[in-house]
Amino acid sequence: MQFVVMAEWDLERHGVPVETLRAWARGPGAMAYEGLPGMALKSWYSDPHANVWGAVYLLTDPHALDDDRLPRTVGDRTGPIGVRPDRVRWHVLERTVRGDADLDDLLAAASDPADQRERTPEDA
Repeated sequence: MQFVVMAEWDLERHGVPVETLRAWARGPGAMAYEGLPGMALKSWYSDPHANVWGAVYLLTDPHALDDDRLPRTVGDRTGPIGVRPDRVRWHVLERTVRGDADLDDLLAAASDPADQRERTPEDA
Protein backbone atom coordinates (compact mmCIF):
# COMPACT_ATOMS: atom_id res chain seq x y z
CA MET A 1 0.00 0.00 0.00
CA GLN A 2 1.24 3.49 -0.90
CA PHE A 3 0.24 6.82 0.58
CA VAL A 4 -0.12 10.44 -0.44
CA VAL A 5 0.55 12.90 2.37
CA MET A 6 -0.32 16.56 2.01
CA ALA A 7 1.08 19.14 4.43
CA GLU A 8 0.18 22.84 4.36
CA TRP A 9 1.32 25.94 6.17
CA ASP A 10 -0.58 29.23 6.44
CA LEU A 11 2.14 31.76 5.67
CA GLU A 12 0.11 34.62 7.09
CA ARG A 13 0.41 32.90 10.44
CA HIS A 14 4.11 32.06 10.17
CA GLY A 15 5.47 35.16 8.42
CA VAL A 16 7.78 33.41 5.96
CA PRO A 17 7.68 34.79 2.40
CA VAL A 18 7.05 32.42 -0.52
CA GLU A 19 10.28 33.62 -2.16
CA THR A 20 12.29 32.37 0.84
CA LEU A 21 10.60 28.97 0.65
CA ARG A 22 11.09 28.71 -3.11
CA ALA A 23 14.81 29.37 -2.73
CA TRP A 24 15.04 26.80 0.07
CA ALA A 25 13.10 24.16 -1.91
CA ARG A 26 15.36 24.64 -4.96
CA GLY A 27 18.55 24.25 -2.92
CA PRO A 28 18.98 22.90 0.59
CA GLY A 29 15.38 21.66 0.84
CA ALA A 30 15.65 19.41 -2.19
CA MET A 31 19.01 18.08 -1.06
CA ALA A 32 17.70 17.42 2.46
CA TYR A 33 14.90 15.17 1.20
CA GLU A 34 16.83 13.26 -1.47
CA GLY A 35 17.11 9.64 -0.47
CA LEU A 36 14.53 9.73 2.33
CA PRO A 37 13.81 6.03 2.91
CA GLY A 38 10.25 5.08 1.98
CA MET A 39 9.60 8.29 0.01
CA ALA A 40 9.16 7.95 -3.76
CA LEU A 41 8.56 11.65 -4.47
CA LYS A 42 8.18 14.99 -2.74
CA SER A 43 6.79 18.09 -4.42
CA TRP A 44 6.35 21.55 -2.97
CA TYR A 45 3.55 23.87 -4.05
CA SER A 46 2.37 27.38 -3.30
CA ASP A 47 -0.71 29.53 -3.58
CA PRO A 48 0.57 33.09 -3.23
CA HIS A 49 -2.98 34.51 -3.37
CA ALA A 50 -4.11 32.39 -0.40
CA ASN A 51 -0.68 32.72 1.27
CA VAL A 52 -0.24 28.94 1.48
CA TRP A 53 2.88 26.78 1.16
CA GLY A 54 2.58 23.02 0.97
CA ALA A 55 4.19 19.72 0.19
CA VAL A 56 2.94 16.48 -1.29
CA TYR A 57 4.72 13.24 -0.45
CA LEU A 58 4.30 9.95 -2.29
CA LEU A 59 5.29 7.23 0.15
CA THR A 60 5.94 3.55 -0.28
CA ASP A 61 6.33 3.13 3.48
CA PRO A 62 3.96 4.81 5.97
CA HIS A 63 6.82 4.93 8.49
CA ALA A 64 8.84 7.25 6.22
CA LEU A 65 7.01 10.21 7.77
CA ASP A 66 5.98 10.48 11.37
CA ASP A 67 3.19 12.98 12.11
CA ASP A 68 5.04 14.06 15.23
CA ARG A 69 8.23 14.75 13.24
CA LEU A 70 6.82 16.50 10.17
CA PRO A 71 8.41 18.39 8.46
CA ARG A 72 11.78 16.98 9.48
CA THR A 73 14.15 15.85 6.76
CA VAL A 74 16.65 13.02 6.39
CA GLY A 75 19.06 14.90 8.66
CA ASP A 76 16.24 15.58 11.15
CA ARG A 77 16.21 19.29 10.31
CA THR A 78 13.32 21.59 9.45
CA GLY A 79 12.94 24.16 6.69
CA PRO A 80 12.58 27.94 6.99
CA ILE A 81 9.15 27.77 8.65
CA GLY A 82 10.53 25.53 11.39
CA VAL A 83 7.22 24.30 12.80
CA ARG A 84 4.73 21.54 12.15
CA PRO A 85 2.31 22.09 9.26
CA ASP A 86 -1.05 23.68 10.02
CA ARG A 87 -2.78 20.85 8.15
CA VAL A 88 -1.61 17.29 7.43
CA ARG A 89 -3.74 14.82 5.52
CA TRP A 90 -2.89 11.17 4.82
CA HIS A 91 -4.54 9.38 1.89
CA VAL A 92 -4.25 5.86 0.51
CA LEU A 93 -2.94 5.99 -3.06
CA GLU A 94 -5.45 4.02 -5.08
CA ARG A 95 -4.06 4.24 -8.59
CA THR A 96 -1.48 6.10 -10.64
CA VAL A 97 -1.37 6.59 -14.39
CA ARG A 98 1.11 8.48 -16.53
CA GLY A 99 0.08 11.17 -18.96
CA ASP A 100 1.98 12.20 -22.06
CA ALA A 101 4.22 14.69 -20.23
CA ASP A 102 7.82 13.66 -19.71
CA LEU A 103 8.37 13.34 -15.97
CA ASP A 104 12.08 14.17 -16.22
CA ASP A 105 11.26 17.40 -18.11
CA LEU A 106 8.61 18.29 -15.54
CA LEU A 107 11.01 17.75 -12.65
CA ALA A 108 13.76 19.74 -14.37
CA ALA A 109 11.39 22.64 -15.10
CA ALA A 110 10.22 22.70 -11.48
CA SER A 111 13.86 23.04 -10.42
CA ASP A 112 14.65 25.96 -12.74
CA PRO A 113 15.08 29.19 -10.75
CA ALA A 114 14.15 31.23 -13.84
CA ASP A 115 10.69 29.64 -13.77
CA GLN A 116 9.91 30.54 -10.17
CA ARG A 117 8.05 33.79 -10.70
CA GLU A 118 4.69 34.23 -9.02
CA ARG A 119 2.07 32.56 -11.15
CA THR A 120 -1.40 31.13 -10.98
CA PRO A 121 -3.16 28.28 -12.83
CA GLU A 122 -4.73 30.95 -15.04
CA ASP A 123 -1.23 31.76 -16.35
CA ALA A 124 -1.03 28.37 -18.07
